[in-house]
Amino acid sequence: MWRRSEGLPDTGPQRGHGSSLGGTLFDPPSLVGLRQVDLLHAIEQQTAQEFAGAVAAALPPHSDPTSAAVAAARAAGVDDAALHQDFAGLPKRSPRWWAALDTGEARQALQRRAVVAALSQLPGHGWDALDRCLITHAALVAGAYAGYHRAWLQAVQGPLAEELAAAAAEGRLPQDLFNRYTVVVRSRDGSGGYSQVPYATHFAEQLALVLAEFDNWIEGVWVLEEVGTAQTAVKQQYLAYIKQYRACLAERDASRLEDSWRQLDELWMVIKHPIQRPLRCKVQPEFSLRILDESYCREARTMRKIQVVMMGYFKQRTGGLAAEGLRALRGSSAGLYYLPFLTGAALHFRFAGQSIPNRTEVRAAHGVKIFLDPAACDTRAVAAKRLALQACTGGGQRGRVAGGPLQGARDPSRAEALHPLDSAVFLVAPHELGHAIYGLDALREVIRPASKILLEESRAELAALHTLRLLATQRHLTQEECERLLCCFLLSDLRRFAAWGSATTRPYTVTAVSCWSRAAAVGLVALDGGGRLVFHHSKASAFLEDNSRLFEQILGAEDARDGAALEATLQQMEACKSSPIVRHLPQAAAEPAAPELPSPASK
Repeated sequence: MWRRSEGLPDTGPQRGHGSSLGGTLFDPPSLVGLRQVDLLHAIEQQTAQEFAGAVAAALPPHSDPTSAAVAAARAAGVDDAALHQDFAGLPKRSPRWWAALDTGEARQALQRRAVVAALSQLPGHGWDALDRCLITHAALVAGAYAGYHRAWLQAVQGPLAEELAAAAAEGRLPQDLFNRYTVVVRSRDGSGGYSQVPYATHFAEQLALVLAEFDNWIEGVWVLEEVGTAQTAVKQQYLAYIKQYRACLAERDASRLEDSWRQLDELWMVIKHPIQRPLRCKVQPEFSLRILDESYCREARTMRKIQVVMMGYFKQRTGGLAAEGLRALRGSSAGLYYLPFLTGAALHFRFAGQSIPNRTEVRAAHGVKIFLDPAACDTRAVAAKRLALQACTGGGQRGRVAGGPLQGARDPSRAEALHPLDSAVFLVAPHELGHAIYGLDALREVIRPASKILLEESRAELAALHTLRLLATQRHLTQEECERLLCCFLLSDLRRFAAWGSATTRPYTVTAVSCWSRAAAVGLVALDGGGRLVFHHSKASAFLEDNSRLFEQILGAEDARDGAALEATLQQMEACKSSPIVRHLPQAAAEPAAPELPSPASK
């Protein structure tokens, strides 16, 4: 019997597999015949509808204008933040931001429980014993991550965090404090200096729940008896990987952290199974499973073609960085993945694409795995389309509007140029592949850490545009398609101007500033008399040629290990913020801030 319980789902980590875990989890008759990813997609749609209905029922009555405003604001937060991870207009770490985060976690808790229940109770779901074990236990670990992520967010804000950010920007922090697995605290010796504490020590209480779920996961994989011959090797690979993951999370010796996590990356790169590891985010805790969606086979073939085009270009370059990077580029893979549930950082910053691992030595030996998220690409396109309509027509358009296909009607001066899958395949994938070769981490001894971070993302964006030019010159794209994708690239960057003051997205903002300034300089974009954006597509080739010159300027400086030249290039890119069109765009792309909720900032 599938029962309905009253109220919103509990947000805490629970291990129950039953169907009475909050709301109607799913409708079994409607799922008959669906298997694997199609089944999980259908469950997600059903739980999203159930969750939205439960939240709507819990809204305060519209007894006065204030209550009506609060209700409308909360409803908007559920639609954009909880269901689509769109936190636009929410001041970071504000009461409304925390409320949206908690709402999103509640929605994902319902989804995780539905997935666990479906795999334990529905016949014919299509997953074998090993896959069912991997998905189920990943969902349970993700539930335990919720408290860990909240504690992490609270630990890295406040006066000390601001002080550390300022010190890092000025180059006053010791290099050994840039450890991705420690919390920096003020030293207890009264010196005014800093020391670091491993996550396992600082978040011991929260991680105890996570480690317990890892123990259950390890036991679950170990005792599997139904695994067929073809899956035996995968079982052993995952068992070694999960054990090492637990060891990394439990490590309390700061001197061993980097090597422990490096070993984990090595173990993960061996795994080629369609169910991929829950990625830890670059900074924040995150544990969201990725499953290869094989329905995107055409897009996968196109991305492989793009990869071959990129390899052809880099084969013509001489020098050690090109030779070393080609091995990594050749060994890399890219795919469109489905995320059946989200947790941690993905609740408020969902990557459209990720290129992992970040370690130079692992990347050089094994390449990178590129995870493209169609849902995140769709959300990003919706936000960009809204901004494009605002900037190009002087008026906004709210709501989620589907994009036209690449071969559709030609009107690239407006939002019709924005299409999620085209963006993922032709723009995001080359960006992420660009991280596999000529990565600036190889020059960390000659360039400042802050500059390396800023320029690495800019270099990858330039790689995507350079690849677009290669695809056009080699006739893999028509001129019209190239112009449309270039328009898509620039309009997508409007969200960087909408988040103008964000430190989190600053590396991408640097690129957006440079690209828009150069686009205006060659005449590709301009402002009409009413301050609206106008595109002149006859200048597309000139802009791409200018972009390639800047890209190859960076590659040349890398080959020469010329840190001063790289720093100078970054300064030139940042100086573009004085361009008239760049000064105009933050205001043109600004969205009204969402009304604030009168609730406490944290629980």
